[in-house]
Amino acid sequence: MRSHDTIKILIIGAGKAGELISSEILSEPQSGYEIIGFIDDNVGKSVNGIEVLGGISDIRNIVRTELIEEILIALPSERGKVIRDIIEQTIDLKIVYKILPRLSEVLLQDFNESYLQYVRRVKPEDMLGGEILKTDQEDISNFSLPQTILITGAAGSIGSELSRQVAAHGARKVVFYDWWENGIFDLRNQLLETNPNGDYEFIIGDVKDERRVEEVMSMYRPTTIFHAAAYKHVPLMEYNATEAVKNNILGTKTVAEAAVKYGVSKFILISTDKAVNPTNIMGATKRTAEKIIHILANSQNKTTFCAVRFGNVINSNGSAIPFFEKQIEKGGPVTVTHREITRYFMTIPEAVHLILQTWVMGENDDLFVLDMGESIKIYDLARALIAMRGYIPDEEIKINITGLRPGEKLYEEVLVKEEETKATTFKKIFRTTNYMNFDKVKFNEDLNDLIIFAKTNTLDSEQIKKRLQAIVETYTPAVS
Repeated sequence: MRSHDTIKILIIGAGKAGELISSEILSEPQSGYEIIGFIDDNVGKSVNGIEVLGGISDIRNIVRTELIEEILIALPSERGKVIRDIIEQTIDLKIVYKILPRLSEVLLQDFNESYLQYVRRVKPEDMLGGEILKTDQEDISNFSLPQTILITGAAGSIGSELSRQVAAHGARKVVFYDWWENGIFDLRNQLLETNPNGDYEFIIGDVKDERRVEEVMSMYRPTTIFHAAAYKHVPLMEYNATEAVKNNILGTKTVAEAAVKYGVSKFILISTDKAVNPTNIMGATKRTAEKIIHILANSQNKTTFCAVRFGNVINSNGSAIPFFEKQIEKGGPVTVTHREITRYFMTIPEAVHLILQTWVMGENDDLFVLDMGESIKIYDLARALIAMRGYIPDEEIKINITGLRPGEKLYEEVLVKEEETKATTFKKIFRTTNYMNFDKVKFNEDLNDLIIFAKTNTLDSEQIKKRLQAIVETYTPAVS
């Protein structure tokens, strides 16, 4: 007989993970769970005496008829869309969603034969991100060992994760460079706690400051530069166009030219899908940065220049998911700019892991595109986040449609029309040539003029847009 203190659960997945977690629950009456059944493709199958009641499409009816209170997801590989489907089917039933982490997560900890202790609430990254494969970590570590690495924008969302992973791979020396004092201070504390034996330098400096950049290059002589410093928020850059030009264009030019001057072996530009057929100033400045390193790649033979282009990363500073979660905590409403707007997502650790793979394999003038999976409607994402917090979307927490922001697209692209990708040895990394069929003399003239105007603050946003259109032929400013 069921105790009133137990929680009725469904386990999603009747494979090995489901078998192990159900066995542990059955052997521990104090777990507080009563397993009502499994959800799996093998309907009618029995695991530890518990029946598979149906497939994913049957979840809603089973939850309602069996008065299910929690769903426990025990799928070691299938994530993402499956989890979103589960939540969507039960979105108004106020279910608690929990998950058994992948074995790769569990095995990083002290494993003591207990799976139940690792069960946790479903996080946004479980709905969106893929798994980081551990089999190719050795190549990155071996490549890192003799390197002196400079990371610009080291305190940012991507830069700080790059910093953590590079430090974990044991590079000979790592120089962390950012203007954000508090961010560098926090990063320093993290790294000295998690990887205290590394040889680190924490530098406060601006990528636009040529003297400071050259001082750091001359002192530490990096063999690799990861250039992650950039302004990224689309609406802000529409109203701060001069600063976008100075940071994203002049900053890239300054660091890239210093890389050549000081004999850096490899320079990796962290780019974005917003550089493709840009409709905003941020994207146009990042496309300009891609062109700058293309010219340098083909005008000298000291430094190998590569770029990596990808979409949105989960939980980056100021991005949609943390913004939505703050709105939910306040009781709503959650604001979405358009009901049909879609975006690609990837976890920050996964994106950085793939960046490091491109570093190992990259050749001069390579432009890598990361497979971001399928695009997701932001409206559907907002609904799922509300349900994960135990609320009914549009009833207990409202979703307001506010209209597209300046420079914002309904969807993102990863390739310019002329670009074609080729598969690499890594599943989620594709290579394309940094295709640039343009007048490089005119480009440099227009670029130098734009930088001069930006330094002297003599152009307004509309004038900068016109100048950027001359530099980036695929840039079509969105109508405000």
